[in-house]
Amino acid sequence: MVFETIVVDILNRLLGDYFENLDTSQLKLGIWGGDVVLRNLRLRDSALDDVGPFKVVVGKLGSLTMKIPWTSLYTAPVILNLQDLYLLVMPSHSIKYDEEAEEKAALYAKQKEIQRIEDARLREVAKKEGPSKAEDDTFTDKLIAQIIKNVQIKIESIHVRYEDITSNPSRPFSFGVVLKRLAVETTNPEWKPQIITEAVHIVHKLADLNGL
Repeated sequence: MVFETIVVDILNRLLGDYFENLDTSQLKLGIWGGDVVLRNLRLRDSALDDVGPFKVVVGKLGSLTMKIPWTSLYTAPVILNLQDLYLLVMPSHSIKYDEEAEEKAALYAKQKEIQRIEDARLREVAKKEGPSKAEDDTFTDKLIAQIIKNVQIKIESIHVRYEDITSNPSRPFSFGVVLKRLAVETTNPEWKPQIITEAVHIVHKLADLNGL
């Protein structure tokens, strides 16, 4: 189904580096309501690699709801609601080498690179097949880009626990952070909420934290 393909592509581009198993087998798509619901997602152990030398030991998300205004994509944002996020994090150096996990991470990285190459190949094929095919692919790409530019992300009920048993083995420690709500939305350069309809080089996003 074309809608499901678009939704999976969007979810993979937005969340594929953080969550596992974002595929059509989990999708419940209400075409008219515009809602996509995913439940009981697992975070990748590499989800925080860009943040610092940390590894996710346990990462769970209760539910992800994606509200898509199919009839007004250029005037209203897509909204991602994430509920009940739990993370158990440890420093990378304290994690024992896991051959299976490393192979899994390497496979994911390889799949991403293959997909990037395949996307580029398909774009070239579309150009050679004629204007209509190229226009269809261009429309889909533009639609996905439009959705990603204006997506709003809302995460409610966040619990992050950090444990360190190796930095000072004689005095291991742990602490937790609870956040009621984190919201991220697209703004103009003056940080006022705005729907972007034209092509831009920089997309401004404003984050709001509540209940720390």
